[in-house]
Amino acid sequence: MNAYERLMAEALPTGRFGYPPPPSDPHKRPWTPLEQAEHRRVLDEALADWTDPGDRAGQKRDRLRLVPTDQSHTDAA
Repeated sequence: MNAYERLMAEALPTGRFGYPPPPSDPHKRPWTPLEQAEHRRVLDEALADWTDPGDRAGQKRDRLRLVPTDQSHTDAA
């Protein structure tokens, strides 16, 4: 069996060719709902007073304007 055939024989091609997945880090675990809520509270608190320094919403923005043109050039067609 060549490499292509091994790859196509996998249910979901991962490139591991049937080898077991690498062991996961034992120190990584999903957050509990309580930990998720605490992290969300801290994030919301940090973002509450944050403003984007590049945001020009409070400033007068330059807007596109129509520029009058001489109609005699467009009527020739």
